[in-house]
Amino acid sequence: MAMVMNMKKILFVIGSLQIGGAETVLVDVLNNIYKEFEITLLLIEKRGELIKELNSNIKLNWLTKGDEYCKNLLEKKYNQIKRSFIYRFLGKNKWYIKRIYKKILNDKFDKEIAFLVGLPSEIVKNSPNRDSKKIAWVHAEVTKEDRITYLKYKNIIGFFDEIVGVSDKSIKVFEKTFPESKGKVKLIYNYIDDKKIKRKAELEKANFNDKKINFLSVGRLVNEKGFDRILNIAKKFEKNVDFYIIGDGILKTEFKTFIRNNNIKNVFFLGLKRNPYPFIKSADVFLLSSRSEAYPTVLLEALILNKKILATDVPGVKEILHNYDNKIIVSNNDDSIENGINLLLTEIGKKNSNYKLNSNCSFYSENEKNLRNLKRLLNE
Repeated sequence: MAMVMNMKKILFVIGSLQIGGAETVLVDVLNNIYKEFEITLLLIEKRGELIKELNSNIKLNWLTKGDEYCKNLLEKKYNQIKRSFIYRFLGKNKWYIKRIYKKILNDKFDKEIAFLVGLPSEIVKNSPNRDSKKIAWVHAEVTKEDRITYLKYKNIIGFFDEIVGVSDKSIKVFEKTFPESKGKVKLIYNYIDDKKIKRKAELEKANFNDKKINFLSVGRLVNEKGFDRILNIAKKFEKNVDFYIIGDGILKTEFKTFIRNNNIKNVFFLGLKRNPYPFIKSADVFLLSSRSEAYPTVLLEALILNKKILATDVPGVKEILHNYDNKIIVSNNDDSIENGINLLLTEIGKKNSNYKLNSNCSFYSENEKNLRNLKRLLNE
């Protein structure tokens, strides 16, 4: 594709393109702005199914390869050792970061964006390009109680020109946690490609038990997502509800052991799905059980697919669902989730998943506005 002259050069940095909320948003954004900006994407690891969805006009660089991109055992071993070095020492090694810009990126950028905090923000923070504007994206609710996360953000604030929060509530929490960030933080809601979601939802069929009400949850198997809450109450609904969970993570073994030890028969882990949308579309209810979020993109996906939604009141939920009728938002605790399920079962009454998107829902106009706001930020 012939590049338009004088396009701004933008660098995005993220860990990998494994399936996740921030990663999905980034791919959707890049695929919708590459004609207007000269985009370079730097991955810590060349890994993840979403790489295949990235437009070929986006320049892709990486520091190390995931196993699936290694041609033989020797290359795999070399990259494993290199990954270990990078994750242990990169944040403390300014010389190596300068080498990344000189040998791998070999370019100067107008804007440099750490789309997740961690190694991506350490790279951008230590960029040798003094004239570029540095931007950090915040996809988390950051408080002093989570000491490790708190320190991670505390150490970058002074090095970035702007910080982007993805929900109003998470920004308020962030500015309360870091008063010194006031004046730097901007709100840009996540953009999501609704046409892609609808198309991918039709590519296959998900089969659930049609004799029960089927609840689906999607996310990493980590404490923040609250999937243990589902396990704790599942047996109470064994007769009429099945719970399905799409995702993978560090708590997988612990969850499966809990299910086995407690003889839970109505919770099913489906693993990581490159295309979760047929499952979301086929489920009766989408359940967000999270303890903490900044802006749960998966709720946008459920909204686009017209699902009945039960969600805990974490940052971003009310902003996403503020004028969507088919939802129940409950307090952020186990008892409220259980009460919400009981309320839904009463409301549904009999098996019926034919819910319609509220005609007053302003998602589509707001989604395009989110993309315009992001482009404006990149053009400033």
